[in-house]
Amino acid sequence: MADDIFDVVNENDEVVSSAPRSHVHANRLLHRSAHVLMFAGVGADRKILLQKRSMDKDTYPGVYTTSCSGHIDSGETYDEGVVREMAEETGLKVDVSRLKKIGKISARRETGNEFTFVYEMECRGDEKFTPPPDEVESLEWVAVSEFERMVKDAPKKFTPAFRCVYEFYKSNRPE
Repeated sequence: MADDIFDVVNENDEVVSSAPRSHVHANRLLHRSAHVLMFAGVGADRKILLQKRSMDKDTYPGVYTTSCSGHIDSGETYDEGVVREMAEETGLKVDVSRLKKIGKISARRETGNEFTFVYEMECRGDEKFTPPPDEVESLEWVAVSEFERMVKDAPKKFTPAFRCVYEFYKSNRPE
């Protein structure tokens, strides 16, 4: 497997260099990612799509994460990277206009030293997901109320980045 090349950024999220994924992670360098929280339904029927990470992943295997997430490759914008990741992780080819921009989380330990742009997507119910088995064990729709209970009762079943992204989302989503 080829080592992806990421932009290395400073504390202001400005590109200062680029480096292979393995080097960026080993040296805990600041870099970029995008996360999409996918929802369907309204009110008590509202559901969130959870991604269970493949057991083959090098970090947090078999743990739940956001509906779609991934690194931004060198030279990509957040919007370009999120569209690519949506296709890679869910099989959905979406235009960025279908994603609601929630905002950006500053790089921190919980995000793996990643500046993280958070998006929301409302699903219509006709989406055909085709996740790659080497990346994604499963995609599961769960009632938002049940998901929030699960996070409270068993936080270790969710990646630290997912917990951070969801708290950010709750604090920053437009009403």
